[in-house]
Amino acid sequence: MKKLSTIALIAFTVLMSACGQKDPGLKDAYKNYFKIGVAVTPRNVTDSLQASIILKEFNSITAENCMKPGEIHPQPGVWNFAQADAIANFCREHGIKMRGHCLVWHSQFANWMFNKYDENGNQVVERDENGDTIWVEQPARGGFGGFGGGFGGFGGFGGGAPQGGQRPQGAPQGGQRPQGQGGFGGFGGQRPQGQAQGQAPQMTKVPKYAKATKEEFYDSLRAHIQVVVNRYKDVVYCWDVVNEAMSDGNNPDVPYEQSFRQSTAYQLCGDEFILKAFQFAHEADPNAGLFYNDYSAWTPAKRTYIYNMVKKLQAEGAPITGIGMQGHYNIYDNPTIEDFEKAIQMYLELVDDIQITEFDVRINHEAGGQLQFSRGEGQVLTDSIAQLQMAKYEELFKVIRKYKKNFSCVTFWNLGDRDSWLGANNFPLLFDGEYQRKPVYYTVRDFKK
Repeated sequence: MKKLSTIALIAFTVLMSACGQKDPGLKDAYKNYFKIGVAVTPRNVTDSLQASIILKEFNSITAENCMKPGEIHPQPGVWNFAQADAIANFCREHGIKMRGHCLVWHSQFANWMFNKYDENGNQVVERDENGDTIWVEQPARGGFGGFGGGFGGFGGFGGGAPQGGQRPQGAPQGGQRPQGQGGFGGFGGQRPQGQAQGQAPQMTKVPKYAKATKEEFYDSLRAHIQVVVNRYKDVVYCWDVVNEAMSDGNNPDVPYEQSFRQSTAYQLCGDEFILKAFQFAHEADPNAGLFYNDYSAWTPAKRTYIYNMVKKLQAEGAPITGIGMQGHYNIYDNPTIEDFEKAIQMYLELVDDIQITEFDVRINHEAGGQLQFSRGEGQVLTDSIAQLQMAKYEELFKVIRKYKKNFSCVTFWNLGDRDSWLGANNFPLLFDGEYQRKPVYYTVRDFKK
């Protein structure tokens, strides 16, 4: 990946010197409040224009996709560090700290951890009483969503389309996963070549592989966390240790066990996998902030689920030091400001540090982190819609500034509209598709002190 040109960096330095405080960046406007962060791709930090905007506006960076377990550690012994290193090295070079995202997630996970391996690193096949391999049928070439990552388990965590989660980098429009990352019955599979629509899928036989025990899963998870956290501990100041472990249910009064997403990790370990992940992360870096991160964290149901989980696991020794409220809001009713502030107040009973970790505000009625959503085709950012977006950002930031002693960072999820996982036609960010400031940018920056 090419580095920023010397000319571009010199021009940026001259511009900054000339502008001084006449044109402060977001990070300057909020220097007495909290960090202002952005989620980026390697392209953002190697393009001179985009990198200059990052340097002017932000003082915290999150890697959007390339530190997620399935991206950085797709197979046993296989590590893809190049993209994560490119972002981390940009931060090191320019003195910017990073949020680590993320160590455990039901989507884009290293699903091979749920399989059993022999002493030579080969997957263990199940055998019958005669010692013969047991064979099972599966759809050919991905079929109903693919078997996530080769034979790395049924990649959708709990079989069926998982709720929530971001569109993986490179995924087709519409929020679908690329082939091989979906779960059985999930979004990712493509119809096998030659199969007519509505026709039964072609099947193929494969060995039935033995599943890991809980202890074996923990061994793999601990080793993964140790490697990743230690590689970036010099530049990462906090981690989203566990991401989106709670259900999307609407009933705050359900029994504790029903408040969880029924992921493969939960089915194998119960809530203990969350406890263990935080303990492993703390072992690797005792100085890092350790966050539980989720979307729709303002709703009465999910804030109750998160509160009860964090309180219970903290009592059992989980070093959960912060809660990440993702964002992914809309300009209408998501969130309601009353419920948003109520959630903050609840979380402050448990932790001293809250962050908005994945901030965007789309212009339709959809919200949350679900993978299926409208890409906004045909939507237009009219003056009246822009006014609604400015009003929503203004009221949200007003509440966040009110609790500035307990907010350490607000992170926008992508740099400009063209980068957004939601699509440019949802217009969710402060910079447009050409990385120009939108009117809403000034609403956020130029608040009355």
